[in-house]
Amino acid sequence: MALPATLQALHPKLKLGSTDRAKVLPLFLGEALPDGGLPRGVVVELASPRALGSATTVALRACASAQAEARLRGGPVSKQSWVGGAWCAFVDPWSTLHAPAVLAHGVDPERLLVVRPPPSAIARVLVRLAESRVFGVIAVDTVAAPGVDAGVEPLGVSLDRWGTVVRRVALAVENTDTSVIVMTDVLARRSMPLPVALRLELDRRGPGLVQVRVAKDRYGRVAPPALVAVR
Repeated sequence: MALPATLQALHPKLKLGSTDRAKVLPLFLGEALPDGGLPRGVVVELASPRALGSATTVALRACASAQAEARLRGGPVSKQSWVGGAWCAFVDPWSTLHAPAVLAHGVDPERLLVVRPPPSAIARVLVRLAESRVFGVIAVDTVAAPGVDAGVEPLGVSLDRWGTVVRRVALAVENTDTSVIVMTDVLARRSMPLPVALRLELDRRGPGLVQVRVAKDRYGRVAPPALVAVR
């Protein structure tokens, strides 16, 4: 398949040859997103009920998309190269990310950095990763799934002081191709919302179906819930 056709297959709404290519990352949720893809150079919040709304699936698919796009646009990339967005990072303090799931979603594990800091260091690690500017996608899981011994609050870490963290991360990735994904618990209480560019609320609605709602957009383009098939 020719390069333009392959990119178009990844994301039908992308206008090849236009600036849209640099603004969004192709993603299977495209039809439900304001720009038809995951915005780059910003922080995106994926809020789901107790880590059970397919947020990890979306994050891994974003990593796979960034890796595939880098290969298609740049040709073969050596394992030592950090150029082109082929490297992705996943902050997994709860040790719930496993190799079979990574492979099942099409992620190249040799170009995925998995970091497992203690919960108290999640924010610091996220800022350092963002400031490095070498990752196409950075995903951070702030939610301890039910049954996980988090050693802190039952449902993960408190995000009450994460406003400053998100702003620092947003400044670090501004005008880059990096998409930062912060996975949160939609049911958790917090003193104020995170200052993210896009907040998506996810909920499973049956086998292979995810409900996606744009709860916040930096341009005010909120939308009613949409059902998306997870192939």
